[in-house]
Amino acid sequence: MKNNLLRNSGLRVSEIISTRPVFIAIALAIAALLSGCATVPKAAKAGKLYHVGLVWLKEPGNAEHQQKIIAAAHSFARAIPEVEFLSVGKTLPKTSSWADASFDICFVMRLEDKAAMDRYAKNPVHQKAAQEVFLPLSQKILFYDFRSE
Repeated sequence: MKNNLLRNSGLRVSEIISTRPVFIAIALAIAALLSGCATVPKAAKAGKLYHVGLVWLKEPGNAEHQQKIIAAAHSFARAIPEVEFLSVGKTLPKTSSWADASFDICFVMRLEDKAAMDRYAKNPVHQKAAQEVFLPLSQKILFYDFRSE
């Protein structure tokens, strides 16, 4: 009876294909396409060494000095083969009583192992940045090193 009403209204209704399975098929196809866009977080590679540095500037909040530290850290990733990954940035405003926002710059780098870290520390690019940028501009630098599991 519904089909007759629709047919009388001028709409064409296919009697062979039901619309419900078509809508379900389209919804499943869209879901499959969209699920391909989602990314699953990747766990840290076990056994890798992570080197975390916190920098407090002699002139806290000095934007020019922050950029010099950030540029020097980026040079490590570009010029030192042992640095597999580097992320560097300015601290965010304090978000909770558990968060420390007293530092100006933080960086995290990943290296293969302790031997790679030793080579990184002796690299002339690192030595130059330490002597010409980090030490002259910083009142305090703390490092935290750990091996991922």
